[in-house]
Amino acid sequence: MVKGSSSASGGLAANEGGLSHVLVCGGTLHEWRQASVGEWKLQLDTFVDSVHESGARWLTVCPYAGQSGVEDEIAAIVLEACGGQRNGNRISFIAKDGLVVVVDLCADGRERFAHALNQIKGESASTRQEKEISEEILRAAMLPPGFVDPDLILIFGSPTQIPPSLMWELSYSELVFLDVSWRKCNVDHVQMAINDFQRRDRRFGGVDS
Repeated sequence: MVKGSSSASGGLAANEGGLSHVLVCGGTLHEWRQASVGEWKLQLDTFVDSVHESGARWLTVCPYAGQSGVEDEIAAIVLEACGGQRNGNRISFIAKDGLVVVVDLCADGRERFAHALNQIKGESASTRQEKEISEEILRAAMLPPGFVDPDLILIFGSPTQIPPSLMWELSYSELVFLDVSWRKCNVDHVQMAINDFQRRDRRFGGVDS
């Protein structure tokens, strides 16, 4: 395991001082499309079981990279595997003890950011009130139904490259890289990343005096 971190002060954590929101980033859209309903259920159960033990309230799963155009096919597989509901490129469902799980099908962080801005612009037009775009308004557009920035991002891939699917999230989260395939992930891998996170001294952009 190779690790690195990037932190800044984000929104208030629901589990202050602990782990509230975990984001798992791995696999391409092509790999997601190839996974069967059974494989998706097993993979999501693995993530849920691992994150649930940490006391987190939100779990987001997103692809590492990929070409758009297959989101509808993937969404049908994921919905059959876990149920829930789809809103645009995001599928959400409730797991153990109220853990909110989001599967985000967007593999381009710039596209996600642009979509959030267009959504805010559309809301302003419908109410005929121009909004000043703040960090809080952007967070509300980009993260629902999770409402706090990810505390931990677990990336399945090389530590020498940042996933193109992430952008906003990188400023507010601790990063842990695992150089293993997304489809070979197990509970031990996720628990290792969580243990790593819990040992860190998060300074949110500060430095030692």
